[in-house]
Amino acid sequence: MTIVKSYIDGPYGQIHLRRAGHGGRPLVCLHMSPYSGDFYRKFQLEMAKDRLVICPDTPGYGNSDKPDSKPSVGDYAVAIIAMVDELGIDEFDLLGFHTGTFIAVEVALALQGRVKHLILPGIPLVNKGRRADLATMYAKGRPYFSEDDYILKRWQLGLKSRGGMSDDRLLAQFAESLKAGSADANRGFEAVFAYEPENRLPRVTQPVFIPIPDEVLADNSREAAKLFQNAAVEEWPELKADLFEVSAAEVANKLRTVLEN
Repeated sequence: MTIVKSYIDGPYGQIHLRRAGHGGRPLVCLHMSPYSGDFYRKFQLEMAKDRLVICPDTPGYGNSDKPDSKPSVGDYAVAIIAMVDELGIDEFDLLGFHTGTFIAVEVALALQGRVKHLILPGIPLVNKGRRADLATMYAKGRPYFSEDDYILKRWQLGLKSRGGMSDDRLLAQFAESLKAGSADANRGFEAVFAYEPENRLPRVTQPVFIPIPDEVLADNSREAAKLFQNAAVEEWPELKADLFEVSAAEVANKLRTVLEN
């Protein structure tokens, strides 16, 4: 099994994507910020054993072109819709993690007849007052050049939270996180905290599966689940934030059962 990389033209420039597998109903995986579709590499290879799996870099991240202005969650969704349309994909399933959860919701709302399932671990639901504070904080960009030890602190945090990630994968993911640059690296976070999930999540009509691994947004996900019309929650306390990396085969098997229902 191999991953094929390619570009398509999108509304904000070129979109870089990774495809693996064939057959079955395609699964599109949307990454968290400030990473890229490579975040799912091991999981993608496992899941692609019986279906097409597509992992794009959202605009401004990875190798995808950067929008001229700050995008909203809806803007990111427009780019993903353009991608699936360009690829000629009709029905498909969506998986999002952290930032990718809200983008997935907006795609599902726009394409209610085409998106069949949503899988949303790690939903960044916070109250409205807190969102405003976080949006202000992330609007400042990242002080790569103004704080001498900023990159060192980020690297040390990555070491502390790496879980079972190998040295090579840790380095690769750290490098991916730097590609968005300093001023625009937080655009995904700004979009998330300008989003109004209380008004959007209840409108989703598709089946939503919310696995809850032992990670930073576990409680947020439990609260978000209450907003959906049709959400199934499953606790995964044995899995951590590195679930798509070190538990890729196990997670793929769990999700196949969900998607086949």
